[in-house]
Amino acid sequence: MFYLWSKRVARVNTKQTKKRNLKESTLELTLKKLKELEKIDLNNESNKKVFYVNLSFILRDYIEKSFFVRTLEMTTEEIENAIEIFQFEEENFIKIINFLKKSDQVKYARHAPIPEKMIQDKKEIEEIIQAI
Repeated sequence: MFYLWSKRVARVNTKQTKKRNLKESTLELTLKKLKELEKIDLNNESNKKVFYVNLSFILRDYIEKSFFVRTLEMTTEEIENAIEIFQFEEENFIKIINFLKKSDQVKYARHAPIPEKMIQDKKEIEEIIQAI
């Protein structure tokens, strides 16, 4: 009888642990994704575009999940023109727009920032995400 009871308790605890893991906050998941960007070799020219694509996606995804605004489907210009639907300070909004424009230059105009600037941009996005 004790054996059956211990099996049941173990199964219930496993289910509760899985539920807790699924409930990780959007912020925690976003910060984990940002941490994973550190694995990218920033000295490799082809990785610069990948870095900014991922960083831009992480930012847009966080805004979409936190504020329920379809930023993944919007262009930078559409986001900039829709300032009234975003529920955070204008200073942070301006920083986000400036980053998205810079990211667009790297993705589409083949602008190649130095690795130090890329690390600085990641830190700035991390600060913005934690502030909004």
